Amino acid sequence: MPQCNIDDCTTPAAHRRTVCHKHRTRLNRYGDPDFTQWTTADDMDVQLLIEQQRVPDGATRLERRLIAVGLSDRGMSAERVAEVVAVAPRTVHRWRAKTRQTAA
Repeated sequence: MPQCNIDDCTTPAAHRRTVCHKHRTRLNRYGDPDFTQWTTADDMDVQLLIEQQRVPDGATRLERRLIAVGLSDRGMSAERVAEVVAVAPRTVHRWRAKTRQTAA
């Protein structure tokens, strides 16, 4: 079975395709085989959105998480952060725990 044509990808290409399923999906959705919503965040935008305590519709997953962490650092309750970021309060608690774990 042939390998995916995307650089540094070791996954076999999908049946009768030149790229693997993961890269084919990214190409169809975003037009970029290396784009993911977890690797792109603009720090200036995140800081501005923390100041404004809001999240725009087009925010990536990583931006949402960074905004939630920033609001939590300012002492905002998990329920209020969840409301701003539009996730469940339990998600905010998980993000906080993961942040504390990586800091330790």
